[in-house]
Amino acid sequence: MPSVITSIIGGIQGAGAQHNAANTLSGAYNQAAGTVTGAANTQDPLITGTAATAGQNVTAAGTAAGTGVVNAAGTGATNVTNAAGTGGANVVGSAGTAIAGLSPYTTAGGTAAGQLAGAANYQPFNASMMEANDPGYEFRINQADQALQRQQAAGGVVGGGAQKALDQFTQNTASGEYQNAFNNYTTAHQNLFQNLSTVAGMGQQASEFGGALGTQAATTAAGLGLSGATTAAGLNTQAAQYAGNAGIGTQEWAGGQAIQAQDLSSSNALSAANYAGNAQIGAGKAIAAGDIGASNAWNQMLGGIGSAGNALATGGLNFAWPTFG
Repeated sequence: MPSVITSIIGGIQGAGAQHNAANTLSGAYNQAAGTVTGAANTQDPLITGTAATAGQNVTAAGTAAGTGVVNAAGTGATNVTNAAGTGGANVVGSAGTAIAGLSPYTTAGGTAAGQLAGAANYQPFNASMMEANDPGYEFRINQADQALQRQQAAGGVVGGGAQKALDQFTQNTASGEYQNAFNNYTTAHQNLFQNLSTVAGMGQQASEFGGALGTQAATTAAGLGLSGATTAAGLNTQAAQYAGNAGIGTQEWAGGQAIQAQDLSSSNALSAANYAGNAQIGAGKAIAAGDIGASNAWNQMLGGIGSAGNALATGGLNFAWPTFG
């Protein structure tokens, strides 16, 4: 026959064991949930912080690189512009030196050009110019006259024929020498005009050459300046584009890293929340299982007590009910 005491003790112990096991399992679930949640809370700031730091470093590097390129381009542009200016100044200076070397020719040409008008409008030849243009004429006339005088001084009688011959000589000589003097005068003025024309032409050519040289030098200097400015502008533009692209690229990379970090952090938080929820459900199931197990233990205890009672009630004590009659 089942012992009432044994049933009671077994029921109490079974129910307690079920509750203890359920509480222990529930605590383990809750502890695991807390551990996972704490790990997620600890790692998520590290993930986002690392991504933010990496983004800042990359952005700073991109900014520094862009600034370095812009500064280098600015220096290069300045050097190019200065070199172009120096080259232009040297070209102009060299042209100026060359033009200065032409100054004697241009000066002589200007002087000759001023004298050409006078040479073209020279005074017509006349008898008063014979001595200046034919010095030998006077000498020959004097020699003939002196010969006649010496003959007279020697006591000789100079006849009319001699005097006539001397007069004829004088006239012939005068006529011939006049033509010689005229020719000499004309030739001299023609030579003077030709020489002045040549010098004036040289001056004009020197002036024209100097003008063309100055124009060419100015054009070359302007071309160098324009080329230098264009090159400098191109360098600055390329540097600005590089800096802009570097800034955009680093910002995009930093943004991508931040988004990935946030995604990972959110995923970790969601996984931790799912795990904690599942742990809470497991803990609830453990408590419920413990309660059911305890209930079963109590039911078994009550069954044992009932069995013992039934045994007692049906004669387990060998008691006979009295009869009357």
